[in-house]
Amino acid sequence: MTLDAPKQRLRQRLPHHVWILSIASLLADISAEMIRSVLPIFVLLKLQGGALTIGEIEGVAAATVAIMRVFSGGLSDFLGMQKGLAVIGYGISTIARTWLPIAFDPPSIILSQFGDRFGQGISVAPRKALMADITSTEMRSRAYRLRRSLLIAGACIGSIIAGAILFFTQNNYQLVFSGAIVPSCMGLAVLMVAVKPVQKQTKLLMMPAEMTGLLAGGDDFYSRESNAPARQKYQPEPLTPSYNPIYLRDLTRLGGEYWLLLTVAIFFNLGNSSDAFLLMRSIEINITPALIPVGLIIMNLVYALVSYPISAIVNRVIKVRLLLMGFLLHVIVYFGLAVVTTNVQIWCLFGLYGLHLAMIQGLLIDLIDRAVEPSRRGTAFSLFNLSIGITLLVANLIAGWCWYTIGSGFTFTVGAFFACIATLILLIGSEESD
Repeated sequence: MTLDAPKQRLRQRLPHHVWILSIASLLADISAEMIRSVLPIFVLLKLQGGALTIGEIEGVAAATVAIMRVFSGGLSDFLGMQKGLAVIGYGISTIARTWLPIAFDPPSIILSQFGDRFGQGISVAPRKALMADITSTEMRSRAYRLRRSLLIAGACIGSIIAGAILFFTQNNYQLVFSGAIVPSCMGLAVLMVAVKPVQKQTKLLMMPAEMTGLLAGGDDFYSRESNAPARQKYQPEPLTPSYNPIYLRDLTRLGGEYWLLLTVAIFFNLGNSSDAFLLMRSIEINITPALIPVGLIIMNLVYALVSYPISAIVNRVIKVRLLLMGFLLHVIVYFGLAVVTTNVQIWCLFGLYGLHLAMIQGLLIDLIDRAVEPSRRGTAFSLFNLSIGITLLVANLIAGWCWYTIGSGFTFTVGAFFACIATLILLIGSEESD
C-alpha cells in the first residue's frame, strides 16, 4: 500500500451533500410508500369505493407526475432556483399528504394524490440537476447508484412500517397516513437546511440535449461511464436560451425508430395499470390487510437483486431482446393474476413482477436515446413523457371500468392483451430495422 492510497480513497468518497440529498429522497420515499401500500385498501374497505374510484385516483396520480416531469426542467431554468423548486415540490407533496388522515370521501383522496404527485413531478428535474452540480463527472454514476439503492430501501422500509402499523393497531389506516407525514416533513427539513444551493446552477434546457432528455426520462444518463465513446457523428446545434421542452420543428425529424418505440410504449402502458390493482387483487383473495404490503416488499427486493446486473447490458440487440422478454413476463404475470387464488401464489407473482420491472426499467429510454440525434433528444423525451402520462390516465380508467363491469380476471386479461400487441409491434419492427 502506498502513502497516497488514503488520499486516493478520500478523493473517491462521495461529497457529503450527495448523502444529504439522497437521505432527503429516502425519507420522502418512505413516506410515499407507506401511503401507496395501504391507500387502495383504505379506499375499498373504509370508504367503500370501487374499482372505478381506484382507477380515477391512480390515473390522475400517474398522469400528473409524468406530465409534470416534462415541464419541471423548463420551470427550473425560468425561475433560476433549483434548490428552491425542489423544496417547493417537496413542500407541496408534504402538505397534500396531511389531507389523507382527514379524508372522508374519494374526491378528497383524488385531490390529495393530485397535489402529492404534482409536487413530486415539480421536484424531479431540479433534484437530479442538483445532484449533477454537486458531483464530478467521475462520481456522478456512483451518486445516482447510491440514490437508486436508497430509493429501493425506502420502498421496503415504507411498506414494512405500514404493514406493522396495520398489524399492531387493528387496521388503523389514519395512523399510517399520519405516520407518513413524519418522514415527509423530515425529508423536507433536510433539503431546506442541510442542502446548500449551488452558486453556478446548470441550465437544464441549455445542457447538451443528451442530458436534457434523460433528465426527463430517468437516471440512465448518469449511470453511464463518462469515458463512453460517442455513438453518433452528428454536429451539435448551437445552444440558445429556451424554456420550451418540445420543439415542433423536431417532430418530423425524430425518425421511424423513435415513432416505433413510442407506439410500443403507448400500447404496453395501456395495459400497465397501477400497482394498486395488484393490491386490490390481494384483497379479493382475502389476504389480511396487514399482510398486503408483503407483496410490494417482495417485488422491491427482487428488483433490487437483479436490476444492477441487468443494467450492465449495453448491447442494443440484447436490450431489444431483453425488452421483449420483459413484455412476455408481464403477460405471464397478468394472466397469473387473473386466476390466482392463494397468498403464496400472488406473492410469487409479485416477485416475478419485480423481475419484470428490473428487465424493462430504462430500456425504452435507452433505445430512444440511441435512436434520436443528440440535438433532438430534449423534444423526444419530453414528448415521450407527455404521451405516457396521458396513456397511464387512460390505462387506469380502462382497468377500473373493466374491473367494475366484468371483474378482476378480465382486467388483467386486457392488460396482458395490450402487452401482447406491444410485443408483436416491437418484434416486427426490430426485425425490419435489422
